[in-house]
Amino acid sequence: MKKEKQQMIQEEEKQNYTFLQKLLYLFIFPVLFLLTLVLAILTFQGTNVFDLAQTFLPKDQAGNEEPIAGKDENPPNKKDETKPETKQEVLMLEREISDKEREITKLVAELEQANDRIRDLEAQEQEIKSSTKELAALYERMSTKKAAAIIKELEEEMALLILRDLSVAKKSGILGQMEADQAARFTKLLAEEE
Repeated sequence: MKKEKQQMIQEEEKQNYTFLQKLLYLFIFPVLFLLTLVLAILTFQGTNVFDLAQTFLPKDQAGNEEPIAGKDENPPNKKDETKPETKQEVLMLEREISDKEREITKLVAELEQANDRIRDLEAQEQEIKSSTKELAALYERMSTKKAAAIIKELEEEMALLILRDLSVAKKSGILGQMEADQAARFTKLLAEEE
């Protein structure tokens, strides 16, 4: 019994659709949806649909309007001649903009790489400074004679890094143990760094 009632209600609902409702649901809504979809696709591709639609309008619409006295209007032919040039100019400008955007993106990527490299170098510099401070502390505990003998054998750059971190008393003691020309060179290099 319930099934029969439900079937009757469904049949009544099916019969309640008028011709206009059927027309609206089956024809008008799908066509409107299709037009909206086409408009969205063309807009996404960069086509100005409204400018394109104006090209299909008759060119003699200016005859319906009365010209205003005292105003100089360009003839329709001159307007049509400038449109292709402006469209080409717009396309060229859009290409230039996209090229510039690509160039900016490339430069930003290079800048990020350079910043990463700078951070890496700063981290390495900090490691070198901490290790030279440890070495300087080690040389502080050595006798000046042994420290001078070792520093003589080191590369000049490394020796300067260590000497820079030593106390003044220890530095003078080590330089006093070196040969005069070598001590003078280190003294000059240390003075230039300060």
